[in-house]
Amino acid sequence: MKKLTLVVNERELSTIRAALLLLQEHVDALPEDLAEMLTAHGRPMTASEIEHLSLHLDEAASPIRDYASRELSEVTKVAAVERPRAAAIRGSI
Repeated sequence: MKKLTLVVNERELSTIRAALLLLQEHVDALPEDLAEMLTAHGRPMTASEIEHLSLHLDEAASPIRDYASRELSEVTKVAAVERPRAAAIRGSI
């Protein structure tokens, strides 16, 4: 492993310390944030669920023209999708 030396002034050192402290706060909050996310949204999607969803979105999306607003020359239609139950996915495979 190479050792590198970086020469910094007090202001830069203070900025580096502040960034490291902020990073540490985020790292410390990760387990709590993850627990809240799992409580609110359930378990993560499986690979087969993601594949099924991506195929559905690819089929449902089509470009349309927005003539009401000239700022948006082209927009994409978005499909609202609910997360399918695992049993429904297994049945369709």
